[in-house]
Amino acid sequence: MIANTDFMNTDFMNLGTDLKTFFNRYSEQRRLALYQALIRELANIRAQSKVTESIDKINSLKHQFKGVCRYLVLDLDTQIDGFKTAEQLYCAVDNIYEQVVAIEHEF
Repeated sequence: MIANTDFMNTDFMNLGTDLKTFFNRYSEQRRLALYQALIRELANIRAQSKVTESIDKINSLKHQFKGVCRYLVLDLDTQIDGFKTAEQLYCAVDNIYEQVVAIEHEF
């Protein structure tokens, strides 16, 4: 799979501040539990989107990803709805996954 980030806009690129704001609302213990659950969920969606070509499965993964983004208070529904391929979904999930991993040391 060749990464195609042409579809990506700045909404997905720099979410570090929004993610930190989300996690900082919680106690350290709760923050760590939420962080671990988020990492697992994003890793799962990312792995599945890398190997699927089924439109139904892509739509199911998009729905899951939108749920994660809504929970994180990230208004990305319109962008996610615009994804047509598993590759686009994978790139977006991977981008957010990497941004979450990057803030781990702050817990």
